[in-house]
Amino acid sequence: MKEIIIFILSVLILSSCTKSDMVQISGRIENGDSIVSIWVEDSIYTFPLDEQDFFSGKIPLKHNGYATLLHNSLNLYLSPREDLEIYVNARNFSASLYFRGSLGGINSYLKEQEVAVFFDKDYYVLEEEEFVGRMKELIDEKIKLLEAKNFDESFTKLEKERIRYSVAGQVSFYPVYRMRMFPEEKYRPGPVFTEFLSSFSLNNEEMLGTRDYQAFLLNYVYLQASCRKKNGENYTDGIANYILSTITSPSVKNFLLTQIVYRYIWENNGLEGTDYLLAVFHQECTDQSKVAYIDEIVKHWKKISPGMPAPDFAVRDLKGNIVSLKDYQGTYLYITVWATWCVPCKGELPYLELLQKKYAGRNIQFLTIAIDNPQEPQKWSDFLREHPYGGIHTLVDSQGKFNEDYMIISIPRFILIGPDGKLITSNAPRPSGQILQLLESLAI
Repeated sequence: MKEIIIFILSVLILSSCTKSDMVQISGRIENGDSIVSIWVEDSIYTFPLDEQDFFSGKIPLKHNGYATLLHNSLNLYLSPREDLEIYVNARNFSASLYFRGSLGGINSYLKEQEVAVFFDKDYYVLEEEEFVGRMKELIDEKIKLLEAKNFDESFTKLEKERIRYSVAGQVSFYPVYRMRMFPEEKYRPGPVFTEFLSSFSLNNEEMLGTRDYQAFLLNYVYLQASCRKKNGENYTDGIANYILSTITSPSVKNFLLTQIVYRYIWENNGLEGTDYLLAVFHQECTDQSKVAYIDEIVKHWKKISPGMPAPDFAVRDLKGNIVSLKDYQGTYLYITVWATWCVPCKGELPYLELLQKKYAGRNIQFLTIAIDNPQEPQKWSDFLREHPYGGIHTLVDSQGKFNEDYMIISIPRFILIGPDGKLITSNAPRPSGQILQLLESLAI
């Protein structure tokens, strides 16, 4: 499932930084977005492209470390007083990407590591002891390749740690895959697996800027919380408790708490069940920028909590006519949010048609809103002509206001609005799920 809205904290480059604190970034991005975005620690720096697709700018940096080119989530390595040039055609990203500048060699190596296939999912078939042994060999192989490059000592030291965490992140999935492939085994992590994973520090602040370490941290705490889950305990509450009992680094704790709050809200399309999680977050998170980030998300979700006035919208039907919430005053409205590229969404449409037939003539209307590109409506209209499901079908507004107002971050999504225009729920059951029970409880 794709994320539709991504919340980011924008930052300005501080003019007070000295030249020695800067890394020069420049290059050309063809057939891409109008800006280049680079994530360094907790900050995102954006650089606009000119008419020839070139960009240039500086990033304040007090020490060398990893960053992320947000297009394709590519690892970068930056260092103060150095420069990096990035050249790529977005239509063929991996094949066209190359680097120049004083940091060109190191980042070319990182590109090679990024595109190389180093982990085979068939490894998960191996028995625990053999699997862990293969992972140790894999780390040794990758470190030998690194050492053959003869990079400077500071980068080599960091890269060895990144390599270890990149493998450890894959290792942490082993119990899940093992249980899926061999359910009859009822596998539980043994001493070999547990000892190997526990050899990786959970409080490595120096590596917090790397995607590999972040992925390992999240995989590890979710795994541990799952193994330690108590009867009746909310799964995510257990993760929060595990973080509080295990993580000593304030910056690592801040990162993890922010991530689990965001993920829970995203996965559950709302704030239901977040009381304890948000209380822990506000008590323990010391990074005010992260607190502000989560508070902003919570504020938006509160606007579409049950009982709140449903935001108005203006979407277009197949004939180009405007359809708005006001058209449904005095009746219940069940909205299906979907897209032609979303396979689970399309799987719900036959169930939606059956639901409409069951409730025909009652005080409820059914509306679909597709979030396909409103500038290119042909694919959407062609699909509906080939699959003439009943009901009113509309396409989202070109400004994205509906997506923003209703926090459409994943689909399919279902919304139920009462005759008074207030939200019953902005995350209703799907047509193939428990929607009948909800509608019957409302005596529609």
